[in-house]
Amino acid sequence: MSENISLSPTDPVFARTVSLLDRIFPPPRNFSIRLWNEGQLPAAKLPASDQAAFTVVLRHPGVLRCMFSPPIELNLGEAFIHRDFDIEGDFYSAISLMDSISTRTLSPSDIAGLARDILALPKSSLGYPAGRGPARLSGAQHSLERDRVAIQYHYDVGNDFYSLWLDRRMQYSCIAHLRSRTYPLALAHSGKDHSAL
Repeated sequence: MSENISLSPTDPVFARTVSLLDRIFPPPRNFSIRLWNEGQLPAAKLPASDQAAFTVVLRHPGVLRCMFSPPIELNLGEAFIHRDFDIEGDFYSAISLMDSISTRTLSPSDIAGLARDILALPKSSLGYPAGRGPARLSGAQHSLERDRVAIQYHYDVGNDFYSLWLDRRMQYSCIAHLRSRTYPLALAHSGKDHSAL
């Protein structure tokens, strides 16, 4: 179990969460984890000049169940979107965490133990805003009809959605026309328009 953390014997969810975190992200870690009750699993001992690359912030007792229930890729993304967890610090370093998890070899009994303990955590009591829900696809994968429905679901969402990040003419930007991080996006759009002519 992680060092430098005091566990409350009266909170089995907290203890189970810490145990799961140590199995999913075994120490020593170059990042820290902060739990909903402000408990902290620190990063490995780092030189005084260094600090943890990032902190994973878990916002409620059921968050690991939200994040790691199948399909993991979808649920992990949705848990982040719904702010069940957050990343403070170097976001790109945090993304590499999933690579390290996917390359680990776990025995069938390890996987069964993780699944059992994740499912023993409480379900989230947080209500998610009602939305469209997942696409309802049927038929053979990559058939013309199924792909048509999938494309319509993902792209036919209306201008209000796309206006959140497209320019005033509703065009995608082209990163090749950005000269630096401080270069205005409007000029990149203009540059793309002129190079297309």
